[in-house]
Amino acid sequence: MSAPTYRRKNLVILRAGDASLHASWIAQPDRDFDLFISYYGARPQLHASDAEHYEMRKGPKWPCIAEALTQYPELIEQYDAFWFPDDDVSATTDTLNRMFALFHAFRLSLAQPALTSDSYYTWKVLLQDPRQLLRFVNFVEVMVPIFDRTALKICLPSFSESPSGWGLDSLWPRLCGRGRPDSIAVIDATPVRHTRPLGGDLYKNNPDMQPRDDERRLREKYQLQLPNELTKYAPHGAVAFTRPLTWRLKNALHRLRRRRRAA
Repeated sequence: MSAPTYRRKNLVILRAGDASLHASWIAQPDRDFDLFISYYGARPQLHASDAEHYEMRKGPKWPCIAEALTQYPELIEQYDAFWFPDDDVSATTDTLNRMFALFHAFRLSLAQPALTSDSYYTWKVLLQDPRQLLRFVNFVEVMVPIFDRTALKICLPSFSESPSGWGLDSLWPRLCGRGRPDSIAVIDATPVRHTRPLGGDLYKNNPDMQPRDDERRLREKYQLQLPNELTKYAPHGAVAFTRPLTWRLKNALHRLRRRRRAA
């Protein structure tokens, strides 16, 4: 696909199977992100026409992303923010544009969109709180994390250390929190829907995976403590969803679209 005239500063990197839901993410014309599809299925070039960057690669999500970004390191310098969703997440283009806009506006290093109330979920705290624009937290889940460039560079080596992803949510905040209590957040204003039961293709396609062993190795290597659920899974601050903030966000998106059309 030809590169857009306006340089998009956000990249979505998707490990996609045959039934990936990414079509809705790119359905609207004014998206503010490029899409890199790393396809793990068996049908050559499936989804290729949907993406600015495309490859076929077998294996579990996080080690394969580490391999891809090691193979294409220029992508890390080309973009400012990186989202790594599972392929069973449902969202609109507008939701994702606003998600990235809020990520940059609050200078976050690590974040995730909240999950809709009808999502399959593990932690209730990650479901949307409609009263909040975002909440500051001590962790994000491996299902849909967003990194800025600096955080990605710091955390990238860890991607290959847990094929299942277990333990990474405890490690990443320690590596890239920057000592700021407001650098990691759940973005409530832009919820996405997780549509399938947890695990899915990951364990079906990788039957020898040992999640608890992955987590144990990470804890031993990085001297991670077992999580205290009262602190790890509890927000320690929030920004309320007020009318002035809503208007500021809408105005920022309007200015972004005008610059894009003028480019």
